[in-house]
Amino acid sequence: MKILTELFNLDPDQFNDASLSLAAKDLSSRWVLIFFAVFMALWFFWTSLSRINSPLRKAFIISLRMITFSLVVFIILQPELEFKKSQTLKNRVAILVDDTKSMSIKTFPSEKKRIDFVRQTFEKNQGVLESLSNIFKLEYYLISDQIESVSQIDLNEYHSPKKINTDFETVFSQLKNRYDSKSLQGVMLFSDGADLTMKPETISSEMSALLSTFREPVYSFQAGSNHMFKDLSIEEIDSADFGFVYQPIRLTVIIGASNMGNRNIPLVLKEGNKILLSKVVEIREGKNHYPVKLEFAPNKLGKHIYSLTLPLFEGESVAVNNRKDFQVKIIRDRIRVLHLNGRPSWDSRFLRQVLANHPKIDLLSFFILRTLDDDVASSTSELSLIPFPTNLLFSDYLNSFDLILFQNFSYKPFIDKGYLANIKNFVENGGAFAMIGGDLSFQGGSYAQTEIEQILPVELNATSQPFKNESFNLQLERTPSRHPILQLEKEPSANGEAWGNLPELNGINIGLKPRNNSNVLASFIKGGVKYPVLVTGRIGKGRSLVIATDSLWNWHFRQVGEGGSGRHYNRFWNNLISWLIDEPETRLLKLETYKERYGEEEEVLLHVSALKSNYDPYFGAQVRLTIRAQSGDIKRKIIKTNEDGEASHRFIPKEEGFYSVKAEIEIGKRKLEEKTGFLVFSETAEFQKPRVNETLLKKIAEISGGFYEVLTEKTDLSKTNFKNPKIEIKTSSKHVTLWDNWWVYGLILSALSLEWFVRRKSGLS
Repeated sequence: MKILTELFNLDPDQFNDASLSLAAKDLSSRWVLIFFAVFMALWFFWTSLSRINSPLRKAFIISLRMITFSLVVFIILQPELEFKKSQTLKNRVAILVDDTKSMSIKTFPSEKKRIDFVRQTFEKNQGVLESLSNIFKLEYYLISDQIESVSQIDLNEYHSPKKINTDFETVFSQLKNRYDSKSLQGVMLFSDGADLTMKPETISSEMSALLSTFREPVYSFQAGSNHMFKDLSIEEIDSADFGFVYQPIRLTVIIGASNMGNRNIPLVLKEGNKILLSKVVEIREGKNHYPVKLEFAPNKLGKHIYSLTLPLFEGESVAVNNRKDFQVKIIRDRIRVLHLNGRPSWDSRFLRQVLANHPKIDLLSFFILRTLDDDVASSTSELSLIPFPTNLLFSDYLNSFDLILFQNFSYKPFIDKGYLANIKNFVENGGAFAMIGGDLSFQGGSYAQTEIEQILPVELNATSQPFKNESFNLQLERTPSRHPILQLEKEPSANGEAWGNLPELNGINIGLKPRNNSNVLASFIKGGVKYPVLVTGRIGKGRSLVIATDSLWNWHFRQVGEGGSGRHYNRFWNNLISWLIDEPETRLLKLETYKERYGEEEEVLLHVSALKSNYDPYFGAQVRLTIRAQSGDIKRKIIKTNEDGEASHRFIPKEEGFYSVKAEIEIGKRKLEEKTGFLVFSETAEFQKPRVNETLLKKIAEISGGFYEVLTEKTDLSKTNFKNPKIEIKTSSKHVTLWDNWWVYGLILSALSLEWFVRRKSGLS
């Protein structure tokens, strides 16, 4: 090689290999023609030498002609030398080490962590790995639900697996993409096989299909075993993220049991310290998984954190998987409304139409068609439709309603006065009540000095004329008002215009005096006297409202008659119902989190919005935050609202699990509170399925063409066998033509000249 490079005046240190190639392209179709022409030319030339008697001279002349033709073909083929610098590459072997938390579980009876088996194997096979690194390029990865490339895995005694999820399908998919254009000759996998995405003791069809595309063998080495592994765990909880109040929520729980013997174990569902239900699970030797179905009915709205617990027995390998928390948001499926109407009227007809057509309202409506005082010519048995179910409505089923509406209704002929106390308790405990005007409402219905008056936002003054037939235009207390009941349009200007265009009303209940803690939204003003028409109030945990007229139906009937629509009438009642049943968007205090699930060391943002009773922003409100961790640790913080009535608090939780947050403020003499919750992502997910999945590791090796082995002190990695095809790459090259030189043409000329000379001497022309 050195002589060749020096012959062509090249530096021998720059090139270590040379090869001959032909620069002429697409000559395949001409080869036959070229060699046929040469053969025929030589044949005719040979016949032309028949007059030469000397065989030696005859052979010499034909040799010269063959040399000439050979040089011509040499020029046609355009041969050239390629001098190149080439480098031999090492084939690759990938070494994957499971870095998830399940690798920290101990194996009995040695009580050695699973990762320690890998550490021990690396230490004892250090020489084998060094020998492999001389032949192959060993590339190390820490794996979980992704692959993390590392220069070399240092499994010292301080190394602790820290990842929180195992997903082999994702790992091998990423591995295949990484080596798509590289020469990977094999994989060595060190893991316990505890893949959370796989069902126990199985391999998914997707994983099988992925492994079948691997041309390289995967040697799987199992870290740890299930021998003497004792554990009781809650592996899975299948539940919806939301549920309906008073409606059953169904759970499917998968319980795992290893070496627990034959025993009956209680599974307990709690909310805080309150036990909701308990179910006994029969654990039997030889069976590892137990599906359990549970059902419970929540009775409160909002976010609720529930916990499922199993007893912790002595000798269990993992303790944290005996409890699992989950969150369910409880919402209304339907708004249950009890509507009592003392007399059929246009107002009651239009209101009932709104309630009956509302998609979320479950309406129970009673219309009083006759009373005992009505003078009719028929007997009671012939006229009565159904007896009024007083006891059922106001005792047995009262708490199943969200809202009670009394519309121009007098209770005396139908409801015993003792049941009015039940209605009062219903409202104080979070229910909603509204009284709509008419001559049978308020003083006309004999509600003065009763429990019903105590839950109204107005006091009932004695008057000789409780209902006055007079037309009037409703005037808002403040224009525009922020109160959610009054939002007929989203834009303030459009909202004010909508209220100004509403038709006048006819008929008003007088003698109503707003209470100190009530909120008058609209009134009728005449001669300097203000008659409240629309008044709201809060009674205990509930809400109450008064409409001191029976003519709101004009807002629909007259608007349509004048070519408009009844949209604002419907919108008003929808707003009113939302406020009465305390929908979250109508609350004076709101507490929100940026999201419901946070990762470890992730900052949590709490946002608070506070409004005054008239729904103006509450500037400078002191909001008391109480943040309670799952462990019971409590953090308290006071924040102040800005000019928009908003405030926020940021912090980083110190521990994982569910957190409950409570915000409290004072508006006048009233205390308001809101609650929410969030989850700091639990890193105990790896312990839900803590058993070694030897079936999965065996299948990975079998499908890919490798072998499976349980790591022991005698594990020898030299048994792995990888192909090692030669791979070379060209780093630099130089082409030198052999035909385009003076000496080639000189040889042709010399051969032809010598042939001509010999032919002349032989007497040939």
